[in-house]
Amino acid sequence: MNEMEEIKVMVKPDWVSWDDIHELLLAAHKKNIEKGVVMNTTTMTGEGIKNYLGESGRCFVALCGDKLIGTTSVKIAVGKNWFDKGKTVAKGTMSAILKQYQGLGILEEMNELRDQYIADNSVRLLEADTAEENVMVRKILAKKGFKEVRFFPAKNQNHFSVYFVKWLEGCPFSDKFIQRKFNLSKVLTKIQYGPGKVERSRFLSRICQCIKKLINV
Repeated sequence: MNEMEEIKVMVKPDWVSWDDIHELLLAAHKKNIEKGVVMNTTTMTGEGIKNYLGESGRCFVALCGDKLIGTTSVKIAVGKNWFDKGKTVAKGTMSAILKQYQGLGILEEMNELRDQYIADNSVRLLEADTAEENVMVRKILAKKGFKEVRFFPAKNQNHFSVYFVKWLEGCPFSDKFIQRKFNLSKVLTKIQYGPGKVERSRFLSRICQCIKKLINV
């Protein structure tokens, strides 16, 4: 690393392409990918990432000189699930720091910009997801006040994922209620699917889907 070059954090400038963001995600998550833990966003093309974030989303980057060394993004939408229906939701996504630049507080700086953008958009809930096996991230999110609310199969990936929510204006549900919803979601999902969102059988899938709608998980 060239210590003479200053690290700067900012909203993604136009000269940093979406393909550059894609390449950074692949490089930063190389070890997880080699282990078979591949998040859906790392499989998107640059154009796919741009479309995923949409007009209201924002991508933030860290630069060392002209070199892209880190990124994180936020996607803003209106919730449609039992835990966020009708609320303005911000989902943190696509965070990555090149290995040699980790531990320097770069992600925290990018998160400050992201959090300011979230505050400016009257967001009520923060959401995130990670692979079931990503225990460290799950612990970090739990310490930050996020609750596990839904379990789902990652499409075309060899793992299941956990969805998290943090209510910014106080959680309207009890911990027991949230835990029960999550556990039901996990059991039904694993009955319905194998890794990679492969249906175990159409019969089981229909039954599980009906139960999920009935109990709203």
